[in-house]
Amino acid sequence: MVWVPRVPVDRLQFTGTGWTGPAHDFFHPRVAQAFPGGFRSVPPEPAGPTLDLALEVSADGRIGVLPLLVREDHAVMLEQRASAMSAAVYAVLLVLALLALALYVAARDRAFLRYFACALSTLLLLAALNGHLYRFAGLSFFGAWGIQGVHALILVFLLAWTRLLDVYAGAALQRQARTALSAFRWVALVLVALCLVDVAALNQLLGMATLALWVATGIAGVAWMTLAVRRRLAMAWPLLALHLLTYVALLAYEFSPGWNLSNPLLARFAFQAGMVTTLTLFAVGLVSRIADFRAQRDRDRLARLDSERRMAREAARGTFAHSLQAALRTLGPGDIEWTAFRLLFDHLLPLMPVHSAVAVAQGFHGAEMLVVHPAAERERVVADLERRALPLRRAAAAGLPRQELLGDEHGARTEALLPLQVRAPGWGAVLLQRDGSEGFSAEEMALAMEFTRLAQLHVEQAVVTANLRRSAEMDALTGSLNRRSVDQWLLRSFNEAERGGQPLSVILVDLDHFKAINDQHGHVAGDHCLRSVAAALRKAVGEGALFGRYGGEEFIAILPGVAAAAARATGERMRSAVEQLDVRWEDRQLRLTVSVGLATRRDGERSSQDTVDRADKALYAAKRLGRNCVQVAPAVFT
Repeated sequence: MVWVPRVPVDRLQFTGTGWTGPAHDFFHPRVAQAFPGGFRSVPPEPAGPTLDLALEVSADGRIGVLPLLVREDHAVMLEQRASAMSAAVYAVLLVLALLALALYVAARDRAFLRYFACALSTLLLLAALNGHLYRFAGLSFFGAWGIQGVHALILVFLLAWTRLLDVYAGAALQRQARTALSAFRWVALVLVALCLVDVAALNQLLGMATLALWVATGIAGVAWMTLAVRRRLAMAWPLLALHLLTYVALLAYEFSPGWNLSNPLLARFAFQAGMVTTLTLFAVGLVSRIADFRAQRDRDRLARLDSERRMAREAARGTFAHSLQAALRTLGPGDIEWTAFRLLFDHLLPLMPVHSAVAVAQGFHGAEMLVVHPAAERERVVADLERRALPLRRAAAAGLPRQELLGDEHGARTEALLPLQVRAPGWGAVLLQRDGSEGFSAEEMALAMEFTRLAQLHVEQAVVTANLRRSAEMDALTGSLNRRSVDQWLLRSFNEAERGGQPLSVILVDLDHFKAINDQHGHVAGDHCLRSVAAALRKAVGEGALFGRYGGEEFIAILPGVAAAAARATGERMRSAVEQLDVRWEDRQLRLTVSVGLATRRDGERSSQDTVDRADKALYAAKRLGRNCVQVAPAVFT
């Protein structure tokens, strides 16, 4: 029997004396086997010792045909082996293609899509080279292009292969290499189009061009793999070795007739097995991208969470600063500190949960401060602060944040101490406690310190502002409201009384014989008397009233909601308080008295100045009546 390994011929036929064998067509097979391995012809028994056979071959381009004279059982064995090898190659390529498609759907990484294209194009190419592609009804149309269809599939494979190599190791390519790669792809696409046009005159030229591109791709592949080895990519060394072996096997199959003759099946399937094994190792290398993809995804997720956390903290910081500005703007010293650290806990603790939070200070703007969250912990916190006062004071004085593990009957707790900037001998700190031995992270400590510094900064600014505001509202000599502030409060109180139909009384007080005191003892003594009188009057007025210096030695008290009778009693109390003062200057007692005039807002009175004018007239009436007395406006003036 004559057996010929399958090669891409249009017609192959043996003839002898009086005998003609079957005509074989590579591109239009008429055999029952799914994966035929060669062409078989059974010549008749020879009449003599020899049998002369003629082989007629028709093909486009240069084709090497190597007929073998074998026994029938050996031919069957060759066919079975060829079928098994082909089936194994196709099965592996199909599995790799489906795996790549599944990985692309799962990971959405275009590298797997390119691998799928490469595996599929390899499957089609090897099926075409083996002649099996034309055995299937859905793909038999490829046979219409003949050898040009094979060239087109080779070019498509080369395009897919270079795409895959570029994904695997192309990141380090230079600009010139990129330009050459782009030119290669355009040339390959043009050649594919020419192959599909199927111009018979171009067959030989297209075959040579395709072979040249295949060789060039093999050389470029070695360079790519070398780059992968230098970059220490996954499976780089095995891929480089396999690529070289496959390249050598392909060259031997294409250019070495002796290699094909000695073992036709090994010659054909050696490079095919190399291609499949190379793609399998590529799959292993690309699958490692999933781990890289997951790591990158985790890094991106952590970066996103970190960015969101930073944005949330920055937003909280902005909200905290705005809340501090709004809340502290109108507060006075003493309320500013407590409110600021109450707001600190309201904005900080949602970002870093703790068991308890404490802000404690002594000598903080001359006062003590204790803010506890939650309020139910106050009793425990007070007892704990008394027990640990000295070590806490020393730690706060060191000026460095720290954390330590505490233990009590409630179990282990971690405490972070954030010192406050308090002028010695005072001290202050923010104490954050968390259940368990797990400490606060560096990021949490930095966040807590930032919020604490922000709170203290706004406290300092608010205290300065409050002091400036107080200086603008208060009389520097007596510590009472000045004339400008008195007028504002009087107008406001008068309008509220008018709207609510409530009484409002105004008391004017004038220090008797003040000019004589200045003339006899000097202005310094006069200032001393004014301070003493202002302190006594302010104490006598009591809570709920406004007291200020109206000018010179004259003072005013505004009594919202107080009618004439109660106002007269207050005026009498003020007069008596001054009369009982023991004021001394240079070891001499100075007897001081005041004259008092008061008026209560009348129904229908539209101006606060009208009420003040009537109180002023009552004051002058008290002066005329001998001073050191109280006069009420309605009793004197009608």
